[in-house]
Amino acid sequence: MKEKIKNVISGLKKGFCASDVKKHDETSLAKLLEKHDDNRIVPFHMPGHKRADFDYLYGAQKIDITEIEGFDNLNDANGIILDSENLAADVFCVKHARYLVNGSTGGVLAAIRSVCKEGDKILVARNCHKSVFNAVEVFGLNPVYVMPTYFEEYGFYGSVYPSSVKKAFEENPDIKLVVVTSPTYEGIISDIKSIAEICREHGAILFVDEAHGAHLGLCKKFHESARTLGADIVVNSLHKTLPSLTQTALLSVCTDRVNTAIVDKNLAVFQTSSPSYVLMASMDGCVRMLKDRANELCSEWSKNIDLCKKSLVRLKKLALFDAKKDGRVFAYDKSKLVILCTGGAISGVELKKVLRNVYDIELEMAGVNYAIAMSGAGDTRDNFSALENALFAIDDTLSERNGLTKTITPILPQKAVDPCKTNGLSGEYVDFDKSSGKISLENVWAYPPGSPIIVKGEIVCQDDIKNLTLMYENGVSVSSETRRFPSQILVEKQ
Repeated sequence: MKEKIKNVISGLKKGFCASDVKKHDETSLAKLLEKHDDNRIVPFHMPGHKRADFDYLYGAQKIDITEIEGFDNLNDANGIILDSENLAADVFCVKHARYLVNGSTGGVLAAIRSVCKEGDKILVARNCHKSVFNAVEVFGLNPVYVMPTYFEEYGFYGSVYPSSVKKAFEENPDIKLVVVTSPTYEGIISDIKSIAEICREHGAILFVDEAHGAHLGLCKKFHESARTLGADIVVNSLHKTLPSLTQTALLSVCTDRVNTAIVDKNLAVFQTSSPSYVLMASMDGCVRMLKDRANELCSEWSKNIDLCKKSLVRLKKLALFDAKKDGRVFAYDKSKLVILCTGGAISGVELKKVLRNVYDIELEMAGVNYAIAMSGAGDTRDNFSALENALFAIDDTLSERNGLTKTITPILPQKAVDPCKTNGLSGEYVDFDKSSGKISLENVWAYPPGSPIIVKGEIVCQDDIKNLTLMYENGVSVSSETRRFPSQILVEKQ
């Protein structure tokens, strides 16, 4: 034992080198964690459950550790985690890949901070996630907005036109970063290749929030990914459509126009210093599975989607959104099943509730005139059949809708002050229905999808009041930062 102790101490004095870390190319992180648990090493370290048998943890504690010897460190990876991230870069065809354990949100914040400094001008698609708007505020950026097309009859956004991006550069040649969401919550894809070319012509970086499209580009059955269409930085939520646990995501640097060292530095700022090994093991396992079976998995998934959509064409009152028939859409992610309620006497929210309470089917989200059934790699043919049967049964009970509840096409409100400067303003609460013409000091959004409809620093307009009231009265979940919606909103004190 003395000799063993001496050898260990001697090794420590020599210093640690990344090259000393054993590579585990063929062994998943989950397997290594299981092996560690089998070794019965006494854990006088975090976490406090000590891998003991607490029923409410459902066994997850067995592979839940901290950054102990041999298991690397997400924020300074040079061993098994780096190996896995490098494998992810190969699988997703990118230059630089990094795991995210607090969803795509952490990647959004890190990406934007890696490109912009305080005062920089940033072009943001108006349908971007609230995390983008939070980044604009926190980093003191000067936002310029581009409006995607809009489906007034359904109540959701279409594609961002390259011509709109080009016009924004003509009016604001000093734009540093462009942020576009593609695909959207509803599966609508923008012309990323053309937008990327415009960005390069003007020396700007293109960041694509592809959180809902982690599966894109993995096989020919699905549309190409922004990762290979010219975007400089892309964020993907692995958990949204691929077999990985909730919160897991991937940040990819796809070109040489972005400094990866700065990206890594900012990821360490916006990610926890205690990342979950359970989450990292699920990402590692997902990537390894895709390396071997991506084409097989996606082909089966695609086949089930096609069979489902072919069947649902026979719906009479309800209908599936058909992007091919509409010029407001550049391309479409076939994995999304957007169920339109415009032909029957039922709202999207009501449809979602009936499917849950009567047929034990939970949809992803619902709007006034539509609902979304989000498919994923784990869906079986039985899952799709259950949805088909339920929709046909509901469809048979519906009468014709007497008139259509249309939303109002959003317009860009007038900006009175940059979002980052609103914190210094004196505020007061006013009745929401009487807030038109006042400067909002908070963001208001429907969630999901989490895209702000009213942005702090902008003058509230009557159309936004009407749209948000319409959503709320039809059961759509609408939230505000101060949590006083729908009764009140925080505005600048007069």
